[in-house]
Amino acid sequence: MAGEASPDERKVLERWLKESDENRTTFETYRDIYEVEIGKKFSYNTEKALEKFRVVMDGKPAVHRKNTLRKFEHKRPAKTGIWLKVAACMLLAVGLSFYTYTNFYPSEREIVVEADRGITVETKAGEQKAFRLSDGSRIMLNASSSVYIDGGFGKDSRKINLRGEAFFEVAESDSLEFIVETATARAHVLGTSFGIRAWETRSESIVAVQSGRVSVGSSNPEITENIILNAGEYSLISKNEAPSPATQANFDQYLGWTNQMIVFEETPLEDAIKQLELHFNVKISIEDSSTINDPVTARYRNESLDEILRFTSITHGVDFTVESIQ
Repeated sequence: MAGEASPDERKVLERWLKESDENRTTFETYRDIYEVEIGKKFSYNTEKALEKFRVVMDGKPAVHRKNTLRKFEHKRPAKTGIWLKVAACMLLAVGLSFYTYTNFYPSEREIVVEADRGITVETKAGEQKAFRLSDGSRIMLNASSSVYIDGGFGKDSRKINLRGEAFFEVAESDSLEFIVETATARAHVLGTSFGIRAWETRSESIVAVQSGRVSVGSSNPEITENIILNAGEYSLISKNEAPSPATQANFDQYLGWTNQMIVFEETPLEDAIKQLELHFNVKISIEDSSTINDPVTARYRNESLDEILRFTSITHGVDFTVESIQ
């Protein structure tokens, strides 16, 4: 659950989970407990949170939808289940993150990609894909992303070009490095699992390593400095800059989407909105731009966009407008 298991240990766990429904139920129970314990480490300005809740009770920040048949506004809350939960969270000093859930599931059908002539695999907003390459490596592609697989993949080289966000489980090779390039970063591995976020709207890439080791450098050949990331570490690589020092990673924040989760931990509101737009295939506008860099800390799984924005509106005292993308 902490991402510290070796590849062999993960295989043992996977076999055990497949043996029976009881085993899987047991595992899910332990995972829920584990996530709650992790959540207790989050801290909040409780006085500020309570004051924002009071403002909502009187001032009523709103969430609106355009181009849909529904319009959502914060009215003075009745004692319904959702408002009782929100009130309880605020009045209990918001000691836990919001353990709500999203609806994203990667495709269960994985495909083998032959790339003798080079091939591009891409996803639309709100879509995820999982597939295997001819060398046995596995890629899970997040929403609004694409990978270009070089011709001769697995024979002459193992090179991938990424736009967006993806998770890689790289099959081991004694002779061919697995190389992933983004607009700002270049990662080299022999066999490991790691995630890369390289949104086109940001001139930076983030590499987070789940297992094994990854060598990370700039995509600019004039910048020769590289760093080694071990399991549990990440680095940020900005355009035309050397990688930042290895830092302990919060894997839920960078890789939670592979497990049908959206996790924010001190994430700027602007980035949180960007992630929600990609996953739900919508355009989200915020009326008060002064809060755009406010940090957001929350955890979602299987929760609707409307409820996510309602929670965010309460805790940040802002109005959102949501426009569907056709």
